[in-house]
Amino acid sequence: MKHEPTTEFATAMAQGADRWVPACGGHEKEFRYGDYRYLYCYNPNRHEHAYLNLDTDMIEPFPPFLD
Repeated sequence: MKHEPTTEFATAMAQGADRWVPACGGHEKEFRYGDYRYLYCYNPNRHEHAYLNLDTDMIEPFPPFLD
């Protein structure tokens, strides 16, 4: 089932915004790894994906679970 992009994701894409929004059209869900919660995100301006550590508020392009 395909979802329509969320308003936040669609607006960021249309503006080419330099900010991190939840990936998968805005429908990405947070998950836990160890003691931290993560969210897979996308930056439309940079055309990059990375993980947002929701507990430290830091973007992690290469979090520990990718090792």
